[in-house]
Amino acid sequence: MKVAVFGDSISAKIDMKTWTEDFLNRMGFPGEVDLFAVPGEDTSDALKRLEQVVAAHADYNYIFFGANDAAEHHAVSVEDFTTNLTTFVTALGADKTSILTPSYVNEAAIASTHEMPGRSNANVAQYVAAAKVVAAQTGAKIVDLNHAMTVYPGSDEFVVSDGVHFSQDGYELVTSLIAVDLKSRELAKSHV
Repeated sequence: MKVAVFGDSISAKIDMKTWTEDFLNRMGFPGEVDLFAVPGEDTSDALKRLEQVVAAHADYNYIFFGANDAAEHHAVSVEDFTTNLTTFVTALGADKTSILTPSYVNEAAIASTHEMPGRSNANVAQYVAAAKVVAAQTGAKIVDLNHAMTVYPGSDEFVVSDGVHFSQDGYELVTSLIAVDLKSRELAKSHV
């Protein structure tokens, strides 16, 4: 089984590939994960790379953007984000695509380090809502990573000191959610 992860710097780390593959193996659904991720990109930047992801012909696609789109200095409006996600899902096929909601950010760490300015959970929430709308309108699946991160009392454990990028705990969470989503899709196919 071939899995594509289309995203930004959070998706670019090799842990995204290796841990997803490990979880899938342990769940009895071995797969190969290809990362289509470029640090610093938002969905508008990624439009020019969409054809590479389409050409990969993955069995399942995971779209994971929002950390940069929701940053004030990227100037990607919620409307543009919605349009871009819809374009991605349409090109990749809603029946084999899941959208991961933008992740939680540690605002105190962002304020302290000044490494990832212009990001807040209030702003991220608008992009989370947009991702859910796109999934509902296109028929893509939604993986609510933001919810999983924020309902946990120790949300800050999921990100490193810059307040945005993932710690080991963050990668374990996101990759396990991808694996569970993929397994549920595979099990649903066998029950049809």
